[in-house]
Amino acid sequence: DFSLLVIDECHHTHKEAVYNKIMLNYLQQKLSGQQDLPQVLGLTASPGTGGATSFEGAVEHILQICANLDAEKITSVQEELQHLQSHVPQPRKQYDLCQERAQDPFGEQLKKVMEQIQQYMEMPGLPQDFGTQIYEQRIVELEKRAAETFCRKMRVCMLHLRKYNDALLINDTVRMIDAFQCLQQFYATERDMKDPTERFLTTTFEENRTSLQALAGDRRYENPRLGKLEEILREHFQPPDASRGIIFTKTRQSAHSLLSWLQDTAALSGQHIRAAVLTGTGYSNQTKHMTQNEQQDVIKLFREGALNLLFSTSVAEEGLDIPECNIVVRYGLMTNEIAMMQARGRARAKNSVYSVLAKASSREISRELLNEDLVELMKRAIRVVQAMPEQEYRLKIRELQRVAVASCLMKEARISERRQLHDPDAVYLYCVNCNMAVCRGSDIRTVESMHHVNINPNFGLYYRVSSGKIQFQRTFKDWEPGCRIMCSECSQDWGMEMIYRQVKLPILCIKNFVVETPAERKRYKKWSNVTFLVKEFDYLEYCS
Repeated sequence: DFSLLVIDECHHTHKEAVYNKIMLNYLQQKLSGQQDLPQVLGLTASPGTGGATSFEGAVEHILQICANLDAEKITSVQEELQHLQSHVPQPRKQYDLCQERAQDPFGEQLKKVMEQIQQYMEMPGLPQDFGTQIYEQRIVELEKRAAETFCRKMRVCMLHLRKYNDALLINDTVRMIDAFQCLQQFYATERDMKDPTERFLTTTFEENRTSLQALAGDRRYENPRLGKLEEILREHFQPPDASRGIIFTKTRQSAHSLLSWLQDTAALSGQHIRAAVLTGTGYSNQTKHMTQNEQQDVIKLFREGALNLLFSTSVAEEGLDIPECNIVVRYGLMTNEIAMMQARGRARAKNSVYSVLAKASSREISRELLNEDLVELMKRAIRVVQAMPEQEYRLKIRELQRVAVASCLMKEARISERRQLHDPDAVYLYCVNCNMAVCRGSDIRTVESMHHVNINPNFGLYYRVSSGKIQFQRTFKDWEPGCRIMCSECSQDWGMEMIYRQVKLPILCIKNFVVETPAERKRYKKWSNVTFLVKEFDYLEYCS
């Protein structure tokens, strides 16, 4: 029982976000006539335009956010705006532009290796736009299709091509050596050398390793972005000024790479810069995630002044208690108007600077300019909603709420219907890598409606465990993590063991399997999307 619900960063009360799921439950209760529901207060610096670039679309988005929050009105500072601005200074915005590399022999050699792999595949019509997000999307689609059609050669090649594409993207963002190390770590992991495709791809990398490493260490071809960032840091971290800054970058990989670059740059070693990385807590197979305690430790040191520079992903844009900065740099980022405003809001110290560091005439610059226009569009849309007659506003909000609740109920019904499509006993799971059939859908149970485990005692014949238990920062009431599990045939990662009330159960990660039903073979990202019913784990039945 509570009377007030405060939703900070309430622009997230939209679509599939957790805030919106909470509020949909609230709206269902409200529309069914329930009384004494809590008041809702939503707070945000920027509701955004929801992807709309037209005035009508922006107004519709603002109304939808208000409907989702059950907001009686939307308020913003108007009368005391000048007074507020005198207490919250706005940073000076600057565009720090750099040029393309004059020569990129390291990147060119990576592209030649990618061409060699594509020739080995003997598939005409493969994309050639190496080193782009569009290429990555196409490769991910082809890898998924290869998994579902049991084309192992194609799938393995796609996985390796994606890693080379990652290396090209890293090379474009940070140093050549960071890109080389990304590939070296990938090829250092255990793989199934019985497979001829894996042997070919590993041999190809080994043949190019020495020359790639030599090019990666040649400073003549280093990234111009880093030279520009060095200039910015040298300007703002001149002793004895007490500067404090955040460099926002796209990925965890680039945040760690930038810290490594700073530590290796002799010209910055005497600048009194005390830096650390701040990234998200969510698990990623690309780069190690931070725990919540590690995040809090870094923020505490930053707040106290023991650290004065953070290399951060978007996690520091909002929701965390970060002290005021006098220099904020968006390093090669292309995001929306909300992220722009949130990042800019971190530069709240007097005479602070908000820098956009990007290549001249790049998509990042175009997007930043568009974001500035969208912020003005958002402000106009907010003013129109604020000026609406009360009766008209309430009618629009009520209609949007009815539609949202009806859509939610329809979606739940479709999900429930989808889960009944196939008999679990007629569903088979195959290893995504070697295509070995390993279990049926009827072998799967959920523990605490969350963890999908295999209860068939014969399943242990198909996997082996890694040495050493997985370590989590937090502890759980009824279970603890065990070891990683992998395919006994090809070493493909499958998930992990859990020890649940003294019983050892293998948890399966659905993306590491191909699911075959009487209708099709498909690869899923989430267990919630499968087309068969998964029963809850019965501890007493299992033990007996």
